[in-house]
Amino acid sequence: MAAPPPIPPPLWNTIPLEAQAALLALVASLEQRIADLEAENADLRRRLAQVEHQLQRIRQRGKRPSHRRDEPHSPRTDRRRQEHRQHPGCFRPQPPPGTVFIEHDVYPKQCPHCGAIDLEPTGQYEDHVLADLPEPKIEWHRYRRYVSRCRCCQRTCQGRGDLELPGAHIGPRARLLTCYSRAHLGISLGKTRDLLHDFFGLTISRPGLLGHLRWGGQLFAPVVDELLELLRRSPVVQGDETGWRIDGHPAWAWCFRDPRLAMFLIDRHRSRDVLIRVLGESFAGTLVSDFYAAYNGLDCAKQRCLVHLLRELARLREELPWQSVRAFIRPLIELFQDAIQLGKDREELDRAAFSEAYRRLIERFDDLMLRTHSQHPDCVRIWKRLYRHCDELFTFLDDPAVPADNNGTERDIRSLAAARSDGGTHRADWSAAAFARLKSVIVTAMKNRVRFIRYGIDVVRAKLRGERLPLPLAATPDTS
Repeated sequence: MAAPPPIPPPLWNTIPLEAQAALLALVASLEQRIADLEAENADLRRRLAQVEHQLQRIRQRGKRPSHRRDEPHSPRTDRRRQEHRQHPGCFRPQPPPGTVFIEHDVYPKQCPHCGAIDLEPTGQYEDHVLADLPEPKIEWHRYRRYVSRCRCCQRTCQGRGDLELPGAHIGPRARLLTCYSRAHLGISLGKTRDLLHDFFGLTISRPGLLGHLRWGGQLFAPVVDELLELLRRSPVVQGDETGWRIDGHPAWAWCFRDPRLAMFLIDRHRSRDVLIRVLGESFAGTLVSDFYAAYNGLDCAKQRCLVHLLRELARLREELPWQSVRAFIRPLIELFQDAIQLGKDREELDRAAFSEAYRRLIERFDDLMLRTHSQHPDCVRIWKRLYRHCDELFTFLDDPAVPADNNGTERDIRSLAAARSDGGTHRADWSAAAFARLKSVIVTAMKNRVRFIRYGIDVVRAKLRGERLPLPLAATPDTS
């Protein structure tokens, strides 16, 4: 039986039993009604938060300038960064002077208008220049090495031809194509075997192609070591990692890059030791990364990726109660969006205006961290993260060379997903190391507009001559 309502016992005892039962039933129904109304109120608050979120998106879209009917050619505000505002058009280059054309004289056989075949030449013509690839075929090279005798010591000797790999039956161009297909295109060794056989008529087994990858990893090992030294001297380095496997066991593919270098490393560990091996014990530059704990072990200036943070905050905005969203999540999103926009507007503001905007931004952040008392576990987790890395959130506003995000590394490491899903991972540590070296050289060459096939041939020649290997850092674009 339900508890009696708050009525003094003497008065309650004077009420008849039937009236007491009716009163208790009324109280129970009212309590149930109150509970239903509270649940309905909570649901309405949640729906209101969703409507406010959608309204905010509509308002943000409405802020974009639109062309008026009376001003069809009014300029629109370009919100891209300065270096991204003028993309050069991509056009097919004209044939260079001295090009030898394969001529094709084409005459009409009948009139396309009436079908007549009685045609009279006019002496006029129109040139249609078309670029195509020659028919793929195998080149067989035979190096006839003549024996000579030294008149001084009376000993015999032989020479070595250009691009003649000692003890090899496959030339360097085919080997470099194998390395490019596996490390950059991400296709498997089986598909590379089919490519060489169907297009060139060259038959190589999968183990033979695996040997080409070993050869490429050993060939470019000195180049990768020099590129690593250059990366350690870079003022800003971005880092990221993704999952990998070696012989079925968990591993990680790391990427460290700057605007002209991209270094890849596949390791069985995801710890501070990898950072030390790549960047050294004392890195003098700024490291841009996400909030993964391994990056905390490197003692240097840091910038945490705000895009990673905004993605997580946007997800929490859809999942948390509206009270937490309004009090903590939404102000954080607006704060970091304003910070990124301030970094983009740096060149348009004078030093005093930028400093004042920066100061107000920091005051907003400090005020938000001090006055927020949300007890939701996700809010507490985000608060602790921001408190721990408060000195690593706005480094990009102090140094214009530091980006606010880690998107560059994500773009460079994205191509590994194709190699992971199509070509698979690795069975041995040496093949993973060779893959990472080849990937580093190829992506670095692409950043510097250097064709990998020509650069690889130059490295092979330097290796055979015992010379210092060149680096893929040429700045002049090659459009041929």
